[in-house]
This record gives sequence, C-alpha cells and structure tokens, in this order.
Amino acid sequence: MHSDAAITAARLSVVENGDLGRWVEQVSPEVANSWLRCVDNGQLGKQLSFIGDVPGDPLTRVARAVVTRWSDTAGPVPATILVLDARAVVRYRHDGTSAVAAVLDTWPVAEGFSITEREFGTSAGTLALGLGRPAMVSGPEHFHPDLVGLHECAAPVNDDSGAVIGVVVLISDQPVAEFAAALTRTLAAQIEVDIMAGPSTALSATSAHLAARVHGCGTFAIGAAGDHTIFDPRASALDGSDSAVLIESVRAALVDCRFQPASLTLPSGSPVEVEFESVEVAGDVVGCVLVGTWTKTPAAQYSSALARQGAHVAPVGPRDYTAGMPFVGAAGGELGRSRNKALLTPMTSTRSELSLGISERSNRLLTGEKGVGKRTLAVAEFRAQHPDGVIHPVDCSVLDIGRGDSRWGDTQPLASVVRSPSAAPQLLLLGSLNSLDAVGARQVDAVLRKLATRESSPLVIGCVDATTVDRTRPYAMLSRHFHGVTRIPSLRYRPDDIADLCRSILRTISPRHSLRLSLSVIRVLEGYSWPGNIDELVDVLGYVVAHKPFGEITVRDLPATYFRSAPRKLTPLEVAQCETIIHALYEVNGNRYKAAALLGIGRSSLYRKIDSFGISYIG
Repeated sequence: MHSDAAITAARLSVVENGDLGRWVEQVSPEVANSWLRCVDNGQLGKQLSFIGDVPGDPLTRVARAVVTRWSDTAGPVPATILVLDARAVVRYRHDGTSAVAAVLDTWPVAEGFSITEREFGTSAGTLALGLGRPAMVSGPEHFHPDLVGLHECAAPVNDDSGAVIGVVVLISDQPVAEFAAALTRTLAAQIEVDIMAGPSTALSATSAHLAARVHGCGTFAIGAAGDHTIFDPRASALDGSDSAVLIESVRAALVDCRFQPASLTLPSGSPVEVEFESVEVAGDVVGCVLVGTWTKTPAAQYSSALARQGAHVAPVGPRDYTAGMPFVGAAGGELGRSRNKALLTPMTSTRSELSLGISERSNRLLTGEKGVGKRTLAVAEFRAQHPDGVIHPVDCSVLDIGRGDSRWGDTQPLASVVRSPSAAPQLLLLGSLNSLDAVGARQVDAVLRKLATRESSPLVIGCVDATTVDRTRPYAMLSRHFHGVTRIPSLRYRPDDIADLCRSILRTISPRHSLRLSLSVIRVLEGYSWPGNIDELVDVLGYVVAHKPFGEITVRDLPATYFRSAPRKLTPLEVAQCETIIHALYEVNGNRYKAAALLGIGRSSLYRKIDSFGISYIG
C-alpha cells in the first residue's frame, strides 16, 4: 500500500514534468494514464457542463428505483451514490452524508451535469466507463486537488449485448472497504437485470393485476402498459366506439397518474362506473387497469350525467346542450375555428397579432397588467424576425422628465436614438408609458415626431401597465404614433404557458442547477390565479431554488401560501371557454380528438382545460 505523500509526489511530478519519474510505481497504470490526459486537457476548473434530462430514460428510472429500494432496506450510510450514463452525465444522486454532499455541491455534481475526465479530472466513474470494469480512486489519486479528501469505487452497468450503458459510483470520506466495492457491483447488476426485464415486467405485472380484478358478470377490465393494451374477454366484445373511449380513458389516467373513479356514458348510450388502479413495480408506476361496472338504470344515469354538465360554472338545472350550439362545426368552417382558438388560447392570437405588426413595421401599443411580460414578448418577437436588429429599451417609470431629469437631456436615452441612425432594423421599446406626467408625455411626443420624419425610422412599441388605454392620462396624447393596440393576457388566462415559463425562468435564475418540474407541481401552478403575474412566478421559483438546489420539484417544495383549500372562482373568460368546450364535445359525441380540431387547439391544451374546469364525460 502506497502512502498518500508518495501518491501526491507522483501527481505533482506529472503536473510539473509530464511524467511520473521515480514515482512510477506509486500508482496504477490506469490512474497514471488518466493524470497524463488531464495534463493534456489543461488546467481543471470547477465548471461542469449541464446536459439535462433524457425523457423516458430507462437507466434513470430503474436506477432510482433500485437505489431507493436498497436505501430503504439498509438505512443511511456515510456515502453518496451516483449513477452515470455512458457519457458520464449524472442521472441519479443519492446522498447519505452531508460532508460528501457539501463537496459535490460546490461544482455542482447534480443530476443532468456532466463529470467527464476533461471537466472533473480523474474519478472512479470515468475510469470504469473507459475500462469497462470496476475501478477505484482513493484520496490523492484524484487529479483535482478539491477531491483528494474523497474515496471512490465504481462498477459498470451493461446492456444485454455487453456494452457499457452506465456506471454506479460510491463516494465516501473514508477509505473504501471491500463491502463498499461489492455494493456497487451488486447495485449495477440489479440495474442491469431490471432494465432488461423492464418491458416484459410491466406487461406481465399489468396482466396479473387485470386478471385478479375481473370478477362478476357485470364487470370488465382494460389494462395499459407502455404501448400495449390488454383486454379481458368481456372488454374485447365491446362496441368499437365504446372501446376507443375506454382505451383513451385508461391511457390518459396512466399518463397523468390520476387514478380517480368516474361515471361515463359511452357513445352507445350505455352508462358505466369505472375505477382506475395503478400497477407498480419497484415503486414505479408501470401500468394502469380500468375496471368497469355496468349500471342497471341507463336512462336515469344518462339524464343525470347531462344535468351535471356545467355545474362547475354555476348551479343549473337540466338543459339541452345541443340547442343553441356555437359556430364550431363544419358549417362554421375556418371562421368558427379561428374564433374559438382566439377564445381558448388568447396568447396564441396575441403573438400572431404582434408578429404581424412587426413584420409590417406597424407601431403597436401593448396593454396588460404589470408583470405579464409585455417587454419580454416584444423583444422575443422582434429578435425572431431581426436577429441582428438594434433594440433601444426605455423605462419611463424610472425617469422624471417633468422635473428636468438630466438623463433625458442631450445624451440619454431618447436623444441617443435620434442621433444614432442605423442601417440595421431598430426597435424603440417604451416601457411603463402610464407613468409619464404631462411634461414627459409632450417630450416623448416631440422625439417620436422627429423619428417619424427619418427615412429609416425605428419601429416603436409602447407598453402600458393597464388592461385598457385611459384617455384621461397624459400618455394618451401618444396614441397618434401607434397604429393599433394589442392586449397581453394575464398569466391566469394562460395556463398552457406555465410549464414553458417555469423552465425558462429556472434556466435564467439557476443555470447550474439540475431541477425538473413534476406533473403535480405544474398542475398546482396552473390552478393558481397569479395576481402578481410572471413577477410572482419568478419569486415562487426563486424560493424553490433557494431551498432545493437540484432534483425533482414536488408540491412539498412550493411555499405553503400557494395552496388553496377550495377551488378558485372561474373568471368570465374561463366561463366562456368552458361553455365553448362543452358545446364542441356535444357536437362530436364526446370525441376529444375531433373537439380539439374543431376548436383549433392542441389535444393536450383541451385535456388540461377539461381537467381544470371539471368537465365530466360527455357522450
């Protein structure tokens, strides 16, 4: 066994001289070759590359289940376990000691980050990936000086062809004992077995669950596992349209992980009570079984189902939803679809309207509540059409023109726009116009009139932090410079944008953290009214990042103030959206695919709104 001092001397010799010199016997050839590669790669920093998640990656899913199952059995251990994929990207991390975790967090060694030899130096994980066999790196054998207090062992994970698809790494602050090396090999072997048995295991588990739940003459069952659908004999005899509705229901329950009983009226007019049961393997949901029971009073049940529609909007009695149906069908044509699309997805029509105005060089006035992203949207749409364009942002809320603010003199900022003509397209973005007083509005008006006389006048977009233009306010005199008004919907009217906005905000406020949003969190955020709009969403995600540096964001990670004991009241716009969806579903006999096409929106958006408004099944 070689001393730490001798190993350190060998590493320093490599750094200074490019070889081990007289210390060549102090380290293994694998470690020595890794050191030489690190020297060739240059000085190591502490900046890892963020690669991100791989949706549906079986290695991540199985590794999490295997390590969690082992941890529940063995209890806490003084070590951290990492699972890397073939590219040395961290796919799962399990911490058992705060000391090791604190060292790894400084990089950060977190899910989605790459710890290749070029970035992380010599480590057991990269050696095991390169060699295709177990490896150990202890203390000073690490090339990076910040890691010399850690001890590692690793074992590769192979697929059925023998190729290395990942590696299990155990990192401790104590020298690695033989049982630790054996543990990594055991975990790697179990991950291999579960990955190869994954599809067949899910299918067999779902089939077994389905067989156990079928009983009685009035019961049938349908199972879903991956791309497979399983029918019991009674379900196989169902009418084609009835079967399609039930298959869609069980698959939707599996995708959304929502296993709640429901009352359905099938296209054939037959009512049925259904239950959804999850099928789990090693703690992971791998399938879903729908158990249906026919009811004995179809006519009464059907009338009751009709009466329930719209109860989430206001208390109503039975009504005929086929009467007075809006213009959504074939007779409505493209006009009907465009009208409903504008109603159901207001942000889509807003973007199109603003994009068209920019392409036609038409000055626009953007209105909307404070924090809805007016300026961000204007910049994004302008950049999309003019990547090399010049943007001049002016925030009127921080300037006091009426009191002779020097920043509005000959140098800043509007005067610089007048004095700096450019061949490239230009955008003058005026924010918070409603904060101008009378003197300031007149000065802005004078500058805009001067810009309008130039041959290459810039495009002007003004932002008003209000939902409508107030003709009594000083900024109203600037209306002559704008060719139209575009209203930006509040965030509470844009639940479809919540997920994308969250991911964009997380990349901005926490670029080095590996955080991902769970479906349950997205559902909670979509159901909140967001009185502070995007600024409030940024505050919420900032709170989450401060308390959770990496991993999956769950409902427990959100501030408690964002939970509600009762559903919020629907806004007038949401009431109109809800009624339109109900009418469309009735026109197409409950077929959600056709309803989405009639309404001009995506199926995922339609499903989300049906769930949010509480619309029960329509046949």
